[in-house]
Amino acid sequence: MASGVKVDSVCKQAYDDLHNKHLHSYLIFRISDDNTTIIVEKKGEKNAPYSEFVDELRKVVGNGQECRYAAVDVEVSVQRQGTDGASTFTKVIFIQFCPDEAPVRRRMLYASSVRALKATLGLESLMQVQASDLSDIDEKVIKSELMSHQRL
Repeated sequence: MASGVKVDSVCKQAYDDLHNKHLHSYLIFRISDDNTTIIVEKKGEKNAPYSEFVDELRKVVGNGQECRYAAVDVEVSVQRQGTDGASTFTKVIFIQFCPDEAPVRRRMLYASSVRALKATLGLESLMQVQASDLSDIDEKVIKSELMSHQRL
């Protein structure tokens, strides 16, 4: 079921800047106060650490009463078999964060609106994470998951 929530055009531009140009390290999206539009809430500075993203997400969801979407550029170092040094790659992941403590109506609105955001941003090829707790997006967990999806 679609919610009728629209995606602000700024979201697509910001995502393209993150994914293609690496101008940001993360983006946090939210549904506007009038529940009609998905907007960019926060842009992480280029090369900001993953921990900053988690801290910012913690701030905006407060005591777990709010949901958010995010796109994060994650850097992973890999020791490839038969090579001397580690190589580094970056991958953008999409996170749908809906804490269990958030009101049911809020969680339902975010769940029914995510398809519009994914379609606008073109997220089919990204690793996608559904999280209900900050431990679900722990840096080690995310990097391990990314590694398991890579052909080394």
